[in-house]
Amino acid sequence: MSIPNSPLPRWAHGWSGILLAAMALLFMRIAYLIWVCPYDLVPDEAQYWDWSRRLDWSYYSKGPAVAWLIAASVHFFGNTEWAVRLPAALASLAASLLLARFALSVSGGDNRAGWFAFLLFNLIPVFQGTAQFMTTDGPYYVCWIAVAYTGWLMAKKQTPSLPAYFLFGSIVGIGMLCKYTILLAPLGILFYLFRRGSHSPWQRVTALLAVIAGIILFSMPIYIWNAQRDWPTIAHLIGATRLPGGDAPAHEGWPYNPLWTLSYFLYPLAIMAPPAAFLLYRTLREAFQPQPNSPVLRDITSYALHTAVPILSFYLLISSRTDVKLNWPAAGFTVLLVPLACFLATHHATDALSRKCWHWTIGIGIVSLLFIALGKYPIAAVNGVEIFGCKVNTQPMLKRITGFKAIVKSVERAAEELAKDTDQEPFYIASTYGRAALLAFYVKGHPRVCSADSYMGGRESSYDYFPDTDLGNPELLGRPAILLDNERWVWEKALYFQVIERSRFVGRVYFAYDYRGPWREPHTK
Repeated sequence: MSIPNSPLPRWAHGWSGILLAAMALLFMRIAYLIWVCPYDLVPDEAQYWDWSRRLDWSYYSKGPAVAWLIAASVHFFGNTEWAVRLPAALASLAASLLLARFALSVSGGDNRAGWFAFLLFNLIPVFQGTAQFMTTDGPYYVCWIAVAYTGWLMAKKQTPSLPAYFLFGSIVGIGMLCKYTILLAPLGILFYLFRRGSHSPWQRVTALLAVIAGIILFSMPIYIWNAQRDWPTIAHLIGATRLPGGDAPAHEGWPYNPLWTLSYFLYPLAIMAPPAAFLLYRTLREAFQPQPNSPVLRDITSYALHTAVPILSFYLLISSRTDVKLNWPAAGFTVLLVPLACFLATHHATDALSRKCWHWTIGIGIVSLLFIALGKYPIAAVNGVEIFGCKVNTQPMLKRITGFKAIVKSVERAAEELAKDTDQEPFYIASTYGRAALLAFYVKGHPRVCSADSYMGGRESSYDYFPDTDLGNPELLGRPAILLDNERWVWEKALYFQVIERSRFVGRVYFAYDYRGPWREPHTK
């Protein structure tokens, strides 16, 4: 569709222009991941890669989608950092294109709205991070937007058909394979549909049954895995809030830090950056003024809020129990970018303040993109710089993002020495699941690595459920091991070895001889 007096160049008119820009961005991201990216895998990325070596119906803390996607990628491109992260770039592509399509649908084909939606998603700092690092969030955002877009198309009909409701539930079920909180998305959407449509009570019941059937059918892998293991994922989810019955020690009483909730109210500024957050505020104000200039803007803003409020309210409640991580509620902001894009499409050319905020959004987005991509270098540059008489120490941060390979060299040399000393191939144990996963990825040959966290008072992880990394596995008895991190007395209290001694190599790397098993079951059991 051609837009009269549109500021867009001719090549950008129509869906093909957005698609071309999306493919160019994907190409640049892949090239960056292959040749430029300076970061080691983060612990969660390494863990999901390790899951992908043991494909299953589901996993202890998450659904199986992230492992399945990584497994497909490394099958074709090998066990490399960029192959692990490739699905994140593809998910970002899919999410931004879905948002653009959504905005085009809402605006009646105004390409400016599609472009603004596409650009907003790629300029928002938190979504830039999920495009680079392979976590559950990237695929989860795709499913969240797909659920919302499907619901919007259904809302355009007075009474959507039962197959439409089943499709809607099926997308929610697929999203559960990424992250369980997608179950919050249909709550507000169904309320919107039933309130706006002409459903009879019986039609509402059958619609709900169709949605539930779709959710159950496509999230069945999660139920199968948990039913075989006494539902440990439920304990994990409860443990995140430190309530009784979880996999983490429950808080006594009701320990509450007001900063948890206060910081949560500031998350829109952190997730979107202040200029985009201010534009969203102006969108909401414009949409709900007594006599709105655009009924369509009011409709899509109301719908987006119905989609976002359940998840934002849920994490507001969670902030009374624990510190909410920045990425947890971020899905709620994805659909809010659609009314924001429609607002910009109609106000950018005529409203100076909106135009200025948009320019600031672009500038901050570019700066944050460069920092996320190449932040190692400015962080290293300021290390040791003296400010007001105090030296800046960024070494711990540098070690966290790029320093694990140095530890791996110590571990590999220690393993070679222990193998010569005992005439046995040692196995590896790390103090946490993240360190275990990083060892498994970076040590030559990708050995199996166990995690002792649950035996040291920490939470369980998937390593307690994989047969080959279960520290109660009889096949490990009598073997030597390399232990990574923590103090020797902690290891001696958790696991029974004949002897544990610190190696001469850099880092807390220990030789352990003649494994006899754990001293006790994990505290969760």
